[in-house]
Amino acid sequence: MRKQLLYGTIAALGLTIAACDQNKTSSNTPTSGGTQTASQEPAPGSKNETVSAATDAVAGAEGTLNAELTSFTKGFVEDASMGDMYEVEAGKIALARAGSDDIKKFAQAMIDTHTQMTNELNAALKRSGSALSIPVAFDTRHQSMLDDLKGAKAEDFDGRYIAQQRKAHQEALILMRGYAKDGVNPEVKIFADMTVPKVQMDRDMLKAIEDAHKKDQRHAENR
Repeated sequence: MRKQLLYGTIAALGLTIAACDQNKTSSNTPTSGGTQTASQEPAPGSKNETVSAATDAVAGAEGTLNAELTSFTKGFVEDASMGDMYEVEAGKIALARAGSDDIKKFAQAMIDTHTQMTNELNAALKRSGSALSIPVAFDTRHQSMLDDLKGAKAEDFDGRYIAQQRKAHQEALILMRGYAKDGVNPEVKIFADMTVPKVQMDRDMLKAIEDAHKKDQRHAENR
């Protein structure tokens, strides 16, 4: 039932994004007749916050579903390492763009933690004798999330980063718990089991930051 609801959420949000994209097509068409290349990065302020929120929601729902369905080692390695790559790159963007010191501190912690996790996963694969390798390029889903961060307006950035992090850590927790329970590679299962409390600790840290920001916002609104 939960999987059916997630599929329905992805489909509904996909329709929302399509409608938003259709509404802004005329204003975003290049006047010079040129087209945007894959190497061009979104400029700050070039992303619509409503559309970014919708696309990130789709990415989060898809990631959660993938995490729930992953039990084979290849899929786990790809998903875990892709998540680590995203966390490191998103952290770098947040260090440069976040307006709050606590978010910058959290971003640096994510860079350090997920770099270490990748190294630990690599070590587990080597100990097990596995020939699996860690991907070196982003998939479309994570690249889209990073583009939403890069293209966010300055006033929207902190909220967009927090929202993405909430979904990313939920996905990671499901993935790690699932493989720790049902995975087939003993060394990788140990890695997943040992990583669960680290991801939970990051979630708790993020929750404290999010609560503090909501409190500050309420105070500002009541002045």
